[in-house]
Amino acid sequence: MSRAAERLRLLINHLDRQPAFITAAPTFTQTYTYSPPKKLRYTLGTDLLTPEQRLFYEENGFILIKNLVSDEDINKFRKEFERICRQEVNIPGLVVMRDVAIAKSEFVPDQKAVSKLQDFQEDPELFRYCTLPEILKYVECFTGPNIMAMHTMLINKPPDAGQRKVPDKNSFTLPTNCQQAHQGEWLDGGV
Repeated sequence: MSRAAERLRLLINHLDRQPAFITAAPTFTQTYTYSPPKKLRYTLGTDLLTPEQRLFYEENGFILIKNLVSDEDINKFRKEFERICRQEVNIPGLVVMRDVAIAKSEFVPDQKAVSKLQDFQEDPELFRYCTLPEILKYVECFTGPNIMAMHTMLINKPPDAGQRKVPDKNSFTLPTNCQQAHQGEWLDGGV
């Protein structure tokens, strides 16, 4: 190994280490342990997310914000999805993916046979979800204010026979130029 390669390996080894724990050992019986605060890498310091939410996201990769989108809006998005499934609208570039097993079953070929919509950004009603201020203010906590949708996907989870309908899920990618931040986010639009 060349001298430069060895120095680079040594430098990378120093940078990749976990923070050290410092333990003070005083002469009396009580011991103090110092652990440096956990560096939050995937969320930005805004006043919207609590420290507990930020830490939960760092450890689990998601947070749940209940009732963020109104039932009225969710119903509008669901109706537009159903219109697309019934082929009542033609959206340029939209890809409708159907589950072959469900499509050939006893279900009528409607939203129960559609497993996914891709590239729905040209549908004004469905894409409105991606532009809701209540959604964007949380997305900014992860990406910063420079948000751009590069790909959109709605995943439908149809019910099994005899079960209630599971909420639809919306997903889209939100890239950033920041090397330390996420390159995309997945947002669940279910109720």
